[in-house]
Formats: sequence, C-alpha cells, structure tokens
Amino acid sequence: MTEPNPFFELDIETAHLGYKEGTFTARDVTAYYLTRIAALNDKLRAVIQVNPDALFEAEAADRAFRRGDRLPLLGIPVLIKDNVETAGQMKTTAGAVALAHHFAGRDAHLVQSLRASGAIILGKANLSEWANFLTEGMPNGWSGVGGQTLNPYGDKLDVGGSSSGSASAVAANMTLLAVGSETSGSIIHPSVHNGIVGIKPTVGLISRSGIIPISRSQDTAGPMARTLRDAVLALEAMVGEDPADPATTHLPAGPPYRTCLDERQTVGMRVGIVKIDLSEEEQALYDEAIALLKQSGIEVVTVELPSTTSLDQGDILYHEFKLGIEAYLASTTLSYKTLSDLINWNSSHPETIPHGQKTFEKADEQSGRLIEATYLTRRLDDVRHAKTDGIDRLLAEQALHALVLPHDHNYDMAAKAGHPTITIPYAVKQSGAPFGLSFTGTSYAERDLIRIAYAFERHVTRPLPPL
Repeated sequence: MTEPNPFFELDIETAHLGYKEGTFTARDVTAYYLTRIAALNDKLRAVIQVNPDALFEAEAADRAFRRGDRLPLLGIPVLIKDNVETAGQMKTTAGAVALAHHFAGRDAHLVQSLRASGAIILGKANLSEWANFLTEGMPNGWSGVGGQTLNPYGDKLDVGGSSSGSASAVAANMTLLAVGSETSGSIIHPSVHNGIVGIKPTVGLISRSGIIPISRSQDTAGPMARTLRDAVLALEAMVGEDPADPATTHLPAGPPYRTCLDERQTVGMRVGIVKIDLSEEEQALYDEAIALLKQSGIEVVTVELPSTTSLDQGDILYHEFKLGIEAYLASTTLSYKTLSDLINWNSSHPETIPHGQKTFEKADEQSGRLIEATYLTRRLDDVRHAKTDGIDRLLAEQALHALVLPHDHNYDMAAKAGHPTITIPYAVKQSGAPFGLSFTGTSYAERDLIRIAYAFERHVTRPLPPL
C-alpha cells in the first residue's frame, strides 16, 4: 500500500528535519493525525478523546523550534493510554463508564516527562476496560467508554489487550507515538498483533505515579511506535526517578539508550532461541527471522524455557489490585473510595458492564493488606520461578544476552520477573495477522535488548495494514 501524504509512516528524525528546514510544522503534523483520527476512528475505535489543546501545543512547539530549542520529542504527537492521568480538559476513564466524567486535573509523572521533552499530547487511547482487570471473557480492546477497538490489519483479527487503542492507532498512522501500560502482556501482546514496536521496560524504569494500578509488583508503562528508534527516544524521555514510586530510585547508570541503535554493537552477543509449538506457517516465518538475526553476527543457540506451570496466574493480582485501586481512589476527587463502591455502582448500572465484573468481585474478597500467607508465599514463589530460577538462571547458565521468542509467547514469565521485553514486527501471515519476534532479558537489560532488536529490525520492513 502506498500513501501520498508525506506524514504517512512519519518518524521523529524525519519530523525534526522537516521542522528544521521549514518544509512543514508541528502544527501540520498534528493536523494530519487529527485528520486521520476523524477518518478512521469511527471504525477502529482506537481513540477515546482528542486533546482540545493539541493544536495550541503544536503551535507552541513551532515557536520553540524557531527559537532554537532542540528537545528530543519537540513537536512530536503522543497518544496516551486512558488509564494514565492527564491534566487539562482530558479525562482519565480507564474505559469505564463509572469514570466517564473523571478529570484527573494532573499529569502522571511520565506525562510530565514527555511534556518536558517537548511532546504534544494528542489525546487518550482506548483500552480493554480497567486494563483488562474488570472481568473474565471480555473481548480484547473493548471498553464501555470507547467501544470495541479493531485491528487495522483486519476487522476479524485479535487486536490484543489491554493497550489496544495505543497499538491500533500507531499501526494506522493516527499518531506518531503512543504510551501503553502492562501488567502481563498488555504492551507486548497488542504490539505484536498490530505489527508495531513495543517496549515493556523493567518494572521501575518508568514511574507508575498517576497510572490507575493493577499490580504494584508488575505494572509498568512503555512506548509503542512504528520503529525501534522512535520507541527508544520515547523511552529515554519517560525514564527517571520519582520519589512517589520507590521502584524508580537508584536506577542503574549507562549510556543513552539511543547510542545502542548500532548494529556493530551486537558482535559477540549470544541469544537463546526458545522452542515453541507453532503452526507450520509460523515456524517457517520464525526460521526466516532467526536467519536474518544471524546475519548480524549474533550467536544463536536453541534453549527451552523452564516450566511456567508453577506461576500463579491470579491471586497475587487480586490482592495487589484491591490495595492499589483504593489508594488511587483516595488520591482523587472521585466519590468512590473503595473497590466495593465501584462494584456497587456497576451493579446499579448493569448495562455499562455487559461482560460482568467477576475479577473485581474476586479482588474485593481480599483484605488489601498483603499480609496473607498465601499471598506472600505465592509472590515469593513467582519471583523465584520466573526470575531467579527462571529467566535469570537460563541466561546465566547459557551465557546469553537475551531470549528470543516468536510472536507474544510466554510474556507472563517476564511480567512476573519484572523483566524487559521488546517486540519487532516481521511479516504478515496468510490470515492477515502480523507476526514478529520478541526479545527478553534480565532486569535493566534494555540496552542489550535494543542492540539485538535493532540488528534484527535493520533487515526487515514493517508490513503496512490494508487501510
């Protein structure tokens, strides 16, 4: 597919070159994305709200550029997942009708950081309601406020969850960058299914302050983009210590992430290719992708992941969600102050939750104090099985810099360990669904993952959706 508009598939470097040379302005670029939203959002339902000040912010960026300012994201439009707080006349709803009129009145720490880097906040992205923690069996990408997000590669394809709107909007060129959030797969899963780059960073690399929580031990935000370079620049902008989030204190030092976008730095690196049960078509694509990875001088060995059957899949999150959501509600002007308050409101408005609220109800059965032996034991077991005796042991024993997996398999182990993952699109299957590789490492291994992912990305071209 070709698109005559010069802003189609625009990246940060090209945008800044255009601003510098006077070929176009940040206002032109922002207007383009608003036009794309107007044309496509009735179908894709990727955006919940547009920032009414987006054009003003773009004009301010143009003035700053003319003054000589050269901030890393100056004049770059960013769409924010709607469980992340934004100030001004943008609501923060988590996709829930119960929060449909919630003006946070403040920017999350990561949004403050994006603004400080010059970004334009374009609006709020749709998501799986309550970041997919409301109930069981709810379709990926559905929310009471935003409706059903669709995959631009095909209406019948899985859009992935819960950062569905962020992924769909980036894939469809409705924004240059987006922010997603993840507890277990919610950045990686939709990034893969929508053929874009997603970075799920180490837990604590980006502050969670101002993000409606699920799990204090697993939650993180991360950038979503069409190229790894753009995602890395957005990551750099969001990383930083925040006294309100102890997980961010004393972050390890290192060179800027952008300096790792260098294929020469992969010489001597070694990765483990994880064996996964795949269809014949997917196995062929996986083999092709690994062959490209080898061309970069990366040593490849085949490994097996430790069993994940011992990893808890629910109870830990129920305990942490009740504590986290009630702490969040207490920090707002909302009339709801407990999880029970939200459940009661939903029960009195059943038409707003057609899929039920079983997950909410299970979470409300917990004390929210995190003192139960079952919680503490399972939490420690998860860390041991996923991190100490899982990913970290495998990396150490095989002298690996990263694990490489097809598609979005086994993201739950990295989530439990708090480890980073990067996904890179590769091809489109016969069904029309995108296929890509995911790269996972140990805590704070983002630089190694960027080096390896960039070496792979250099050999591929992102397949475009048939819009």
